[in-house]
Amino acid sequence: MPDVIVVGDATVDIIVPYPRFLNEERTLVDYPEPSLQGGGTSANTAVALARLGVGTSFIGSIGEDQYGRYVKSDLQKEGVNISDMIIEPELNTVGVFAFIDENGERYLWGWPRVDQAFKVLDADKVSFEKVRKADWVHSSGMSLAYDTSARHTVIKIFKEAYEAGVPTSFDLNLRVDDGVLDPEYEKAVREIIKYTAYLLGSGTDEFAYLGEEKDWRRNARSFVSEGRVVIVRNGKEGSYGFSAQEETAAPAFSVKVEDTVGAGDVYNAGFIRAVLEGRPLKECLVAGNAVSGYTVTKKGARTAPDTEQLQKFLEEHQAE
Repeated sequence: MPDVIVVGDATVDIIVPYPRFLNEERTLVDYPEPSLQGGGTSANTAVALARLGVGTSFIGSIGEDQYGRYVKSDLQKEGVNISDMIIEPELNTVGVFAFIDENGERYLWGWPRVDQAFKVLDADKVSFEKVRKADWVHSSGMSLAYDTSARHTVIKIFKEAYEAGVPTSFDLNLRVDDGVLDPEYEKAVREIIKYTAYLLGSGTDEFAYLGEEKDWRRNARSFVSEGRVVIVRNGKEGSYGFSAQEETAAPAFSVKVEDTVGAGDVYNAGFIRAVLEGRPLKECLVAGNAVSGYTVTKKGARTAPDTEQLQKFLEEHQAE
């Protein structure tokens, strides 16, 4: 069984669906029940990988608090190895309120706002020997969003893995404020891309901000090299793959969207598993689309399929 190390953020998601108005006067209102689930961009990918039968370990920091205990228990229940998870008693595990509108779109807000554990990753507490022996290393731009130890340690992990010949994948997951990407944040992203074999992200929301012009195709192609494949996720359009040998695409599956929280995170898992199985690039895109397509039909980011559910989904659904 492959040994995939996922490094980054682990949080809890408090899913809060918008109220539903039952009449035009808005005097009758249905308040759906909120729910608590595991979250975090990297942790979501780790859980989705484990559900797909991929041996997965998680490296990241949590607090010694109620949310932290939930995160540990949840990852263990899902079969993710947490022996290298770091407990920081003085820091807070973040709870992310995910407000879901009537179209299934998400609006996120994290709490507490101070002393957040996911921003801290002490390099002295990371087993770089395990990193160098892994079959794959994955992380997310959420770990690079702030100029903290997490940013610097994740880049170091990628450098160690890449130089040891370990395949690496990085999901941009950019945080762009008011249409402007922070220069230091962009610098960190470009640094980690040097050590990335598979670069994933949204076209219009992420790759568009990584160039002088907001042309996501041009920007995505600019990162392609002999040692790097670029994957662009574009929601209902499906996904695109760019390599030194080919450019290909796979349409999205036709599904009724319930909730888009974590759609990109779980896409990564489907894609990684397919690459580990040695599939062609287009089939890897289809695998990512399928895992994402299954997940968005349900509420929350922790609804990714297992192998049987994924196979049934593929048999019952067609791409648009």
